[in-house]
Amino acid sequence: MVAVVGGSVFALVWCLLGGGNGGRLARLAPQSPASAPSKTGLRLPVDNPRLRSVMCVSACSAVGWLLSGWLSALVGLPAGLALSWWVGRLESPGAARAREEISRDLPLAADLLAACASVGRPVDDSLHLVSRAVGGTLGERLDSLTSRLALGAEPLNEWRRIAADPHMSSLARTMLRTLESGAPVVDGLTRLAQDRRRERRTETQLRARNVGVKAAAPLAACFLPAFMLIGVVPTIAGAFSNLVL
Repeated sequence: MVAVVGGSVFALVWCLLGGGNGGRLARLAPQSPASAPSKTGLRLPVDNPRLRSVMCVSACSAVGWLLSGWLSALVGLPAGLALSWWVGRLESPGAARAREEISRDLPLAADLLAACASVGRPVDDSLHLVSRAVGGTLGERLDSLTSRLALGAEPLNEWRRIAADPHMSSLARTMLRTLESGAPVVDGLTRLAQDRRRERRTETQLRARNVGVKAAAPLAACFLPAFMLIGVVPTIAGAFSNLVL
């Protein structure tokens, strides 16, 4: 009980502090397009493990003290730590949104890069055009790469650094293969776009199939008690009443 109420308090505080880039403070803060921070680079209190632990422990201890006194407040300490560990394992809404945007836009970006390369334009020069055309999280990351390359960074080192990002690794591996072996960049990017579209189509079909499975438990929790109360209980009560009479 303490953990549940403490979790509710923590969720409320998280939303008020702009949890997932969608909280009240994040929406109320005026930002111009030029000075707005990146969605994926916004640091939230929930992202700091120590601050998250303090918030969870404080919320659970406060709720426990309000409910049953100091003994429940002491119980709220391990409950708050467990709650902080559980919240830390969750994917934040901002990270999930960035992952979805990159998965959606990466095939288009690969097609645009392939189109630019097919007319003889270098990939390094095409990144800025593609980042502006794609926009979103993927556009921001490509624009950051373009800025580093414009300052004289080594392309191989930059693509190796991007390969560590699980969302951008497929594009980085394709570019590294092209730079290291001299393979045709157009073929690699076209194949990448086709593979990612196929993977995304498969993921969408799997999610659609899982909707029925995930909806079974809520439907059973709602309809089974109603069926028991409306159909079974009156039948049993009527049978017992006939036996008594």
